[in-house]
Amino acid sequence: MLTKTQEQMNELLHELKLGCVLVEQKHDGAKCFRHYYLHKSEQFVTYRQTNRTLPSPIRYYINQIDEIRVGFKTRTFNRLIQHKLLRQDDEQCAFSIFSNNYRDEVNLLANDEEMRNIWIEGLQYLIEIHSQTQQNYLTNETNWILNCFYSTTKQRSDSLSKEECRQLLIDTFNTKVSDEDFERFFQKIDKNSLVSDEFLELFHSITLRHDLYQIMKKYANNTENQTIDSIYLTAEQLLEFLQKEQNQFVLKTQKNDSKCNFTLESINTNEQVKELIQQFELNDQMKEKGHISLKGFRDLLLSDDFTLMKPWCSRCVYQDMTRPLNDYYINTSYNTYLFNNEHIGESNPESFNRILKMGCRAIQIDCYDGDHGQPIVKDNLTLAKPYLFESIIRSIQPNLFKISVYPVIIDIGNHCSNEQEFQITQILQKIFGDQLITESLLTKHSLVLPSPEDLKYKVIIRGINFPALIDEEEYFHEINENNIDDQDFVDDDEYEDAKDYVPYYQSENLSEKDFNRFVEVNSIDLIKQTLNSFLLMYPDDLQQDSSNPDPITPWNFGIQMVALDYQNDDPILSLSYGKFMDNGNCGYVLKPEYLTHISRSLFNPLNYITKPLKYSEHIFECPQRLILTIISGQFLRRTNASDPYILMSTRGIPCDQQIQKTKTFSCKSLNLEWNEIFQFDIYFPQMCLMRFDVCDHNRLAYFCLPITTMQTGYRHIHLRANNNSLTYSTLFIHVQFKPI
Repeated sequence: MLTKTQEQMNELLHELKLGCVLVEQKHDGAKCFRHYYLHKSEQFVTYRQTNRTLPSPIRYYINQIDEIRVGFKTRTFNRLIQHKLLRQDDEQCAFSIFSNNYRDEVNLLANDEEMRNIWIEGLQYLIEIHSQTQQNYLTNETNWILNCFYSTTKQRSDSLSKEECRQLLIDTFNTKVSDEDFERFFQKIDKNSLVSDEFLELFHSITLRHDLYQIMKKYANNTENQTIDSIYLTAEQLLEFLQKEQNQFVLKTQKNDSKCNFTLESINTNEQVKELIQQFELNDQMKEKGHISLKGFRDLLLSDDFTLMKPWCSRCVYQDMTRPLNDYYINTSYNTYLFNNEHIGESNPESFNRILKMGCRAIQIDCYDGDHGQPIVKDNLTLAKPYLFESIIRSIQPNLFKISVYPVIIDIGNHCSNEQEFQITQILQKIFGDQLITESLLTKHSLVLPSPEDLKYKVIIRGINFPALIDEEEYFHEINENNIDDQDFVDDDEYEDAKDYVPYYQSENLSEKDFNRFVEVNSIDLIKQTLNSFLLMYPDDLQQDSSNPDPITPWNFGIQMVALDYQNDDPILSLSYGKFMDNGNCGYVLKPEYLTHISRSLFNPLNYITKPLKYSEHIFECPQRLILTIISGQFLRRTNASDPYILMSTRGIPCDQQIQKTKTFSCKSLNLEWNEIFQFDIYFPQMCLMRFDVCDHNRLAYFCLPITTMQTGYRHIHLRANNNSLTYSTLFIHVQFKPI
């Protein structure tokens, strides 16, 4: 990406740390002149606040930046240009920072193009560095602690007094420290105030993990003489732990960073373990001896390769991507253009980029006639502001394949006149160019759809007749001649007659209500429909709160595309996050063979309401007993009144749906210990999701993943917020599988 040497990059970052004045452009035309700079930790960008009565400066954390966009390519800049509040010549100095899943943006003007490019190059370099680390959780945790620290200092100084530190721990972190431990720390450093690094040291000293200490004692020597502060493991002892408890593999990716190019390496030598110690142990003396401390052991178990989900499942495309498109579940969004609530939410072009970054491969765009012959995107049932169709297509084009190289499906809800429908086709061809599929995927000679591998970096259009590269008069003649409704559900007899008229591929939409009706009438025929065609199920229009339909049942029947409202972060949506985290978050997950070969397997989910006595010979599953120990939770409490508990649920074929919960915890501590054991019998692991919900009066955080992607042994779970953002909270569990 960059041609500068490391020395040159260090000089560039030094310049960013000195900072400069940037002009922050507001939507109403107001300008804020602020001295922006990169913090010395290289973890965030912020600005100096000269007026102490104003709120603390916003911090843009590097690992939370979604995109750095060059030029006047945002709503705010476009509006300012339209109202002549900016000069077009200023574009060479303009850039924008998007964060918080594209919900937040700041639009900036540098003094000149050279300074603009320094900021862009420096930030993109740091984003690249952060994306390559296996210790993203540690960065996130540090950012959280420092953010609380700096918010308390309020820029009066870079330090906190002893009493301010104590109050910060009580008020913000909801924990109390014994007077003895607190005073001992301040005596050790011989100071009455702490700067940020010293507060981090204090925080880590009072949050030492007793659960990990007990595990280390099983493998360490002379444990009677090793306290929680002094315990360590040698390389040989750490190797014994990893082999006996973890059956550990680490992921090795190729330098070209392709998600498909990776190898797995089992840990079975002291040399491999010493490399891990060098990577995760911070104490230089420990490193030299080949030892790992409790802190290093914690950081190792929190790293990406060692957490609950198999790293090759979460970070690599490991499934066969050469099967026909209809053999895959596809991550699909509904009402894509809205943030927040369906009927009162804000229509925002950046919502499309947010969804694409989450791994969605199918998005919805409702098009209507606009002024001056330009089609617009809106929902007639809402008050949300419409946007030009062309501006949205231009906005998403650079981001279509950043997360996944596999095809993007754009479902156009076409409510336009013939004239503006023609404009839609012209816009798509002009902006997408060779990326756009302009020929039928199905032909008279082949009813087999191409594979995701065949269609890498391609865009497929649903819902609009789209003859390739014809003039306007021919276009209107074509759509009048072949104006059939290709969105209607067809049965097997009608399929042969209809297939020749479908412009791109056989694809039908089903409402949630219609899906439930077909399940009751003929569930096997419903599954058969998915063998040669796509089915998309969308939510019923009566759900005014944007609540989502449960996707588990349609997935059980092989429905490839279950469209969900991503603007409403309800518990149902977490099931989709969990399912499509698999296969490298590429947006395509291969269905089990008993759903793609239904004529042999005769699989019907309704036959498995209770546990099966036997399977059909063509249903290949390995029933598993999952033995789960909930050991502890870290940083779960949000307030002093919070009494968290853990809900564990399995979702899949009806016989596998179970819910269990831990006891409620009322201890005022940052580390809560349960040590409770649970058991789940799973008969269809390939279709089963496991979800962990941390609750008190509401759901605080969650994590969801397919059962087949779980690693055994001692594992951390990096919990997600309801909007799927990574949190600083974790669960620590032990996982064991046994055949039933």
